[in-house]
Amino acid sequence: MSTVKESKLNSLLSTQPLGTVLVSSWLVEQGYSLDLQKRYKKSRWFESIGTGALVRYGDQVDYLGAVYALQAQLGSSLHPAAKTALSLQGKAHYLELSMTPCVRIPFASISYT
Repeated sequence: MSTVKESKLNSLLSTQPLGTVLVSSWLVEQGYSLDLQKRYKKSRWFESIGTGALVRYGDQVDYLGAVYALQAQLGSSLHPAAKTALSLQGKAHYLELSMTPCVRIPFASISYT
């Protein structure tokens, strides 16, 4: 039985790129039960980075790893856009130089009455 678990673990490690998030619900769909996920965390193969999100133990994950998980595992149509998309395509030299990054998040108009 241990060999089956190890081959499942090897299969998972070989198919998922480094630096990506593993979504717990997707792992369950792939045949990795919650108990098996707990065993992998206890054995330090994976660590939890939040509710329902795992990464390889000691792996450095950035936003691209999260975007990959949303696209590949959850089927989301989320994509980097604007300056990030240009930068990922190697066209960062077309961007204006600025020393302070700016993040804009659109909000719906809120009425305080």
